[in-house]
Amino acid sequence: MAARFATPSQGSLNSTRDKGNGKKPISPPPQQQPEDPLLGRIDLTDFSVDSEAGEDGLVAEISASVYIANKLFTISSGGSNLVTLTGWNDPSNPEVVQQLDLTGFFTTSVATFGNLIAIAATPDNYDAIGNITPESQVRFYSLNPSGKLTEVGVVNTGFLTDGMRFSADGRQLYIANEGQPNANYSIDPVGSVSIINLSGQGGNINFEETEISFPDLDPENFSLLGSGIRFSGKTGITDSLAKDAEPEYVAAAGGYLFVTLQENNTVARIDLDTNLVDAYIGLGWVDYSKVSVDLDDADSTFAPVTGQKVVGLRMADGIAAWEQDEDVYFITANEGDAREYGTYNDERRDSGLGYASVPNRHNLIVNGNSRNEALVLSNALGDDDPSNDFSFESGTRDGTPVSFGSRSLTIFDGLTGELVWDSWMTDDIGGTDYNTSLENIAQFVGIRDDGRSDNKGVEPESVAVLEYNNRRYAVGSLERTTAGDKDDPNGIDLVTQGGLLVVYDVTDVNNVDFVTYQQVSRSPEGLEVIGASQSPTGRLLLGVSSEFDSNSVELLDFGALLGNGNGAAYLSSNFASSDTYSTL
Repeated sequence: MAARFATPSQGSLNSTRDKGNGKKPISPPPQQQPEDPLLGRIDLTDFSVDSEAGEDGLVAEISASVYIANKLFTISSGGSNLVTLTGWNDPSNPEVVQQLDLTGFFTTSVATFGNLIAIAATPDNYDAIGNITPESQVRFYSLNPSGKLTEVGVVNTGFLTDGMRFSADGRQLYIANEGQPNANYSIDPVGSVSIINLSGQGGNINFEETEISFPDLDPENFSLLGSGIRFSGKTGITDSLAKDAEPEYVAAAGGYLFVTLQENNTVARIDLDTNLVDAYIGLGWVDYSKVSVDLDDADSTFAPVTGQKVVGLRMADGIAAWEQDEDVYFITANEGDAREYGTYNDERRDSGLGYASVPNRHNLIVNGNSRNEALVLSNALGDDDPSNDFSFESGTRDGTPVSFGSRSLTIFDGLTGELVWDSWMTDDIGGTDYNTSLENIAQFVGIRDDGRSDNKGVEPESVAVLEYNNRRYAVGSLERTTAGDKDDPNGIDLVTQGGLLVVYDVTDVNNVDFVTYQQVSRSPEGLEVIGASQSPTGRLLLGVSSEFDSNSVELLDFGALLGNGNGAAYLSSNFASSDTYSTL
């Protein structure tokens, strides 16, 4: 499963704001900023046994919080049948409060608003071979101050419900239905977006679901913006863009819903007045011949070079959006994603394709129906149609081949689709040029996983945007930053320190600056912003959920994170030199 973005709790629906005692809770006075950003961490490994499979299952991929009666609770899901509720009234000593066992289902995401909790659940037999793929559902629960969960509704959605978030007023829940193929790719369900309208109050909430499909490319009905819209899929099975689309994350701003279609290298823009897709925004690519990038995992050293004739499609996973004056922007975490189902596989090593100019063993995008055909930039880049920017090449090997992911965060204009900023760009801070690429930052920290260089590098997974002290910041989580020598007694703890967050100041989108980084638990997936008024410390918090063997949830003080000193240390290092390491 790809990562999801959990929305912050922001009050509640109608009278549920009374939090069980008839009064609006009084937030505690802000505590003094701590020296250590990490306020607390809970390891849920002991609570991760999948009761159906009889083996460990992930339980901490995505989390969302509820602040009720001056108590903070966090609900976490991770791809198993288990959902875990933890208590954080004392962030330094979190504890497990309750677990839900949704037998027959696996959970993929959670979202909260006030004391209302939404849990995305998909039947266990979703991807069974030959199965008529069952639809998913969202289960709604209310939470009382004692930590008791009560189910208040179940709503059927589309296929393989994934990322979710509530609207700012809590009246709607936006849901990405990923619609992945089944295990042997004999069935490819449609991807879609569900919007659940909520009305009523207390325990009498009404739910009404509307499902939005993704139309085929037809510029007469909507706009094609940006660059590099990709259509792939299995011949004879994937016969429409709706089936090809696999929505991952959703983000709302300016009257629009922005949805990442990762495999299509596209963000779909939905007009929330009409509930119709009004634009596809192609996310383009990074030209690796222009930057210093390590694409070769043949050795264990960091060896970035320029001039490598290959491009990386952004293929965003996570997304966040915001309004700024009259403008709307969104930022993407560009992970990249290959398809591998049974005999269908749309990636192959360059050594099997004959590209002498591509680093040894680098994975490239190929036609999964005919794996000798490599995806290359076409000769139609000069026209206004972003859907014909690619073509398949076999035999000649003259084109520029295409790979998965751009190893970057990127800001786009949500109205025009124009690229505004990418973390591969030169970072001018105080008149000095720096390289603040994710790859170099991870290498400086010493936790970059070189074993993934040939795939997607650091694999940016999710991104959150928040405001603090009249500035706007973007926080990105890097999933594949888990390298290191586990036998080195002086080395880092790969489980509790093997992941990485990066922070950029995006107050001025035309002058984005790197601020700092923070080590967190291995494989950070979900990011959650907890406002000061919803925090037991009275301060803005950042929640981080990490999967794999960390199975952890962490709370960080955001002000302390900004002041951790790591940013200055990186900028003074050789890794930050834009002369040594080329940038865009």
